[in-house]
Amino acid sequence: MTKQARSLPAGRSLPPLSNWLRRVLDVEPTATALTFAESDFPWSYFACAASELDALLSDRPTARRIGLVLRNRPGQLAALLATIATGRQVVTLSPHVGDTGLGDDIRALRPDVVIADDEDWGRDSVRAAAEDTRAIPLVVSPESGLRPHPVSWVPEPPGLPTDDVAVVMMTSGTTGRPKRVSLSYPQLTAAFQAAGTVLDDSTGPRLRQGYVILWSSLAHISGLYFAIAHAVDGRSVALLERFQVEEWARSVRRHRPRQLRLPPTAIRMVLHADLSADTFTSVRAIGSGTAPLPPELAEEFEARYGVPILTTYGATEFAGAIAGWSLADHRRWAAVKRGSVGRAHPGIELRVVDRAAQEEVRAPGSVGLLEVRGPQLPTGGGGWLRTNDLASVDEDGFLFIHGRADDAINRGGFKIPPSVIEDALHQHPAVSDATAVGLADERLGEVPVVAVTLCAQASERELLDHLSARLTRYQMPVELRILDQLPRTPSLKVDRPRLQELFGAPGTPPGQSAISHPEERS
Repeated sequence: MTKQARSLPAGRSLPPLSNWLRRVLDVEPTATALTFAESDFPWSYFACAASELDALLSDRPTARRIGLVLRNRPGQLAALLATIATGRQVVTLSPHVGDTGLGDDIRALRPDVVIADDEDWGRDSVRAAAEDTRAIPLVVSPESGLRPHPVSWVPEPPGLPTDDVAVVMMTSGTTGRPKRVSLSYPQLTAAFQAAGTVLDDSTGPRLRQGYVILWSSLAHISGLYFAIAHAVDGRSVALLERFQVEEWARSVRRHRPRQLRLPPTAIRMVLHADLSADTFTSVRAIGSGTAPLPPELAEEFEARYGVPILTTYGATEFAGAIAGWSLADHRRWAAVKRGSVGRAHPGIELRVVDRAAQEEVRAPGSVGLLEVRGPQLPTGGGGWLRTNDLASVDEDGFLFIHGRADDAINRGGFKIPPSVIEDALHQHPAVSDATAVGLADERLGEVPVVAVTLCAQASERELLDHLSARLTRYQMPVELRILDQLPRTPSLKVDRPRLQELFGAPGTPPGQSAISHPEERS
């Protein structure tokens, strides 16, 4: 598919990252940049989206905050890159939350513009929230690019300040309720450079050979980060809407990538699918992040397929990974540094702090709270940022993660604070109390379950429907139980271990009821 790109307006001061991306898009406009299903899209497809965005907002110079309902589809990827290429601010909106949750996000974030495809503009919640905030409505599709979406209201975008913020997105909630994190253009640039992307004006941008496969949700940091990074690096992308083993394997065999990315959950799925070894003949290494990778799982995969797994460690607040394994380190150290997430990326400093004394622990291998410092962090390299991860750093600089200091549920890399589920249930008038806990799951690591007590009549199905309108799919509990009372400690705190035992025990105790969520555990 080709289109005639219009020149972007001159005279506007853009961030260096935006200027670089625009130059990448113009290196070879007719070369293939994106493959989706059976269609190929040239680099000019992305360049045209940037031109169209500028043209559509030419009479609205203060409309800088672009709310994107991000599905893994060509139009949405083009809109994402167009927003970055024109120096505007991406406000991520997940299409996978319930209708109520998506509408609440739009109202809370008040983007100047809402971009969605016809499917999401067909949701009453999107239209109503966009009308309430008087956002400029744009519709996107692979065939016709960006265009105005007909509406009954007169857009009056708020024009809130954007400063140097490139992305405002939701964390997966490691330290409480999921919150919006702002990532600046300098942070993103530093993150790309720390991971090896070269932004060198002396040589200029160039297109790379071969494909990378992108299937992580664009609304999640792993998908959004790599979508932008691959474009900045001039790499062609094979885009998948979601991870399905057979479809993913067909894409690997077709495009023969040199590197892949698979979180632990997907690694287990690949092993269970028993793919043929020739699937990976082109692959030199597989990167893995978003969740802890059990060493035995990595060893099983490497023994079966002969491809090393390189773990990374990062977070949304870090604008990506801050530590990881290189191929050279894996060759030398893999056998003796079993379980490490690798070493700090260039420009990143790590230290461990004693939880009680609140002082740095200098003895190699000592466990404490991890603190990090570097230019891609919110502190900009000017101070230490404390995480909720318990960690140690050995004498060779290898980082080991020993769990978390909070009770977040890690479901296949998506971190769910129990309060997200509990607060949503407390909005139901029949719920008097609710507690969510995580249960061990072979494939996903952990899955959430929830127990409630009632002050009025309500069915389990009613409560699950209430949750599905307010939570993303990964936040939905796989089981809900109505109890006469929640188990408590002598200090009257909810006894979470006892509650976990209750869910782990076979059967349902008398006087209590249970129902599993109808969707599979994914």
